[in-house]
Amino acid sequence: MVDRDVAVAGPSLLRIEGLSVAIPTMSGRPVRPVDDVTLDVARSTTLGLVGESGSGKSMLMRAIMGITPPTASVTGRIWLGDTELGSCTPKQLRSIWGRRIAMVFQDSMSSLNPVVRVGRQIGESARTHLGLNRAATRERTIDLLDRVGIPEPARRASQFPHELSGGMRQRVAIAVALACDPEVLIADEATTALDVTVQQQILDLLADIQTERKMTMIIVSHDLGVVASRTDRIAVMYGGRIVETAKTDDLFAHRRHQYTEALLGAVPHRNIARHSVLTTVPGSAPDLAGPDAECRFAPRCPAATERCRSERPEFVNGVDSSHRYACFYPLIDDHRRPAAGANTVQPEIALTSVAPRPDALLRVDDLVATFKVRGGVVQAVSGVSFDIMSGETLGLVGESGCGKSTTARRLAQLPPQDAGTVRFDGVELSDLSARDLRALRSRIQLVLQDPVASLNPRRSIRACVAEGLVVRGTGKSEAYSLADGMLREVGLDPDVIGDKKPFQLSGGQCQRAAIARAIILGPSLLICDEPVSSLDVSVRAQVLNLLQRIKNEHGLAMLFVSHDLGVVRNISDRVAVMYLGKIVEIGDADVLYDSPAHPYTQTLINAIPEPDPLAEQEPSRLSGELPSPLAPPSGCRFRTRCPRAQDICGSVEPPLVEFGPGQVAACHFPLVER
Repeated sequence: MVDRDVAVAGPSLLRIEGLSVAIPTMSGRPVRPVDDVTLDVARSTTLGLVGESGSGKSMLMRAIMGITPPTASVTGRIWLGDTELGSCTPKQLRSIWGRRIAMVFQDSMSSLNPVVRVGRQIGESARTHLGLNRAATRERTIDLLDRVGIPEPARRASQFPHELSGGMRQRVAIAVALACDPEVLIADEATTALDVTVQQQILDLLADIQTERKMTMIIVSHDLGVVASRTDRIAVMYGGRIVETAKTDDLFAHRRHQYTEALLGAVPHRNIARHSVLTTVPGSAPDLAGPDAECRFAPRCPAATERCRSERPEFVNGVDSSHRYACFYPLIDDHRRPAAGANTVQPEIALTSVAPRPDALLRVDDLVATFKVRGGVVQAVSGVSFDIMSGETLGLVGESGCGKSTTARRLAQLPPQDAGTVRFDGVELSDLSARDLRALRSRIQLVLQDPVASLNPRRSIRACVAEGLVVRGTGKSEAYSLADGMLREVGLDPDVIGDKKPFQLSGGQCQRAAIARAIILGPSLLICDEPVSSLDVSVRAQVLNLLQRIKNEHGLAMLFVSHDLGVVRNISDRVAVMYLGKIVEIGDADVLYDSPAHPYTQTLINAIPEPDPLAEQEPSRLSGELPSPLAPPSGCRFRTRCPRAQDICGSVEPPLVEFGPGQVAACHFPLVER
């Protein structure tokens, strides 16, 4: 990262002036996802572009690359050095892509060709633009794979994308983008939905490469915490417009725009109090086909007046000329709150925790789950034990591939476990007949990660929510009426969205509908499998607040699965940390976060993005990838990546032992004393 004590200087490498993108619609009013954007990015610096989904970030990046939809109308000017990209022919653009400017997309699986080996995909760009022969191309490909941190690069080069983990696929996508040493690298949500440890590794990798190659870089994200310590400048985008831009330190210390304040307040961080209410942005994204002569944030802004609804604010200087914002009623530096007469963004509802009852509602003992794969049998879950009291939330955390989702599905008997016991309210679930288990399912409900995929795409939202009631014999009319009431309870208007299909709703709305479908049956246990991992920070805060409120009002027990310990701390009473199929630490949330015993837990905590560019964060890198589940190491499974490992860790598996009230961990060389 650039030294923040030295002012970023030098000519702009990428200049955007008055850029707008208009897309025609059936109504005749064009949608403007990018509206009169002007930006400069200095050479060898990093710009962070932040905002909610739908704010226009990705479309702005696509306009820079010249890959907007065919029907889109693009106006304004874009310069890359002395080259005006808008005047380039398609042939000229193809010679610029990869060689001078490259882009890493959010979904690496979609951006990589599934039927072409990864080595060939990396080498294609180098061969096309640099004119390398086959031997030189292979040498460069292997070198790039090694540079982006992929072990055994020669072997991995011959694999297909689906044979790699999510983190490794993202590294391959970065290698493809770096194949020709571009001057500008755009990372468009390149770490969204990745594990926090993998996210930190990818961001560290990008920072190292940027410093090494003196690249100019744009990091696109909806999370201010992600870009806080990774950028020199930040531009905040809302409704297709830039609303504030400043040096990173200045933006966090002297932010002016109400939207910037709301985004920062929605970020869960390591020091957040348990069950605290996250700041949310009321309302929803603006109509991008709406009138120009207004502040687009006005309908959601606590300080808005009639002036904001009829007049578009111009940019003015903040701390100095490098800090610019467009707001009639900016925040002031006194606790960074709105000026007199304005109200801060208020939380949706005051939450209170529910004390757990003494008897465990769910008790899991020595749970084992296996999968048959080519080459052998994977033991995804190996001897997992825990319990959940009524009214209690247990957070289950760990990297992708650790067995979290498999554990969650086995609790709901989808399918049953291979060994061990799952007792719900005193009943062993694997002993139940299919009929009895079907009757019990209404008391154990799941909320899955991808809400759109979990809802029937051919049915209306009202029908999706009412489906469980109809299956259990409730009349259709009554079921639909109850569904409307439940939609209102989760903050959706059934008159507006009840007849819409899932694809017509935003991700946050679909997740609310999925929650409504789960709780309409009156469950006692709600299993949430990564329910907010791919949502914007503001929408994520809304869903977390909603889950906490519903849990309290309905007295639910909850298993909350996530890879993000910042999110888990906000909602959980206790936390279980999982690594390669085993629980390595479990305990009270506050105790575990304040005094973790296991080195893996400490690494996950260190990886929580801190929404403060001046905060000192401990390194969170883990050496290598997860060991193969086909042949996990003997002894402690974490030893191959643990900085404290010694000889005993390779031969003796550590048992779970108590380190204090409500805290147990499995480690030969823990971070705290017993």
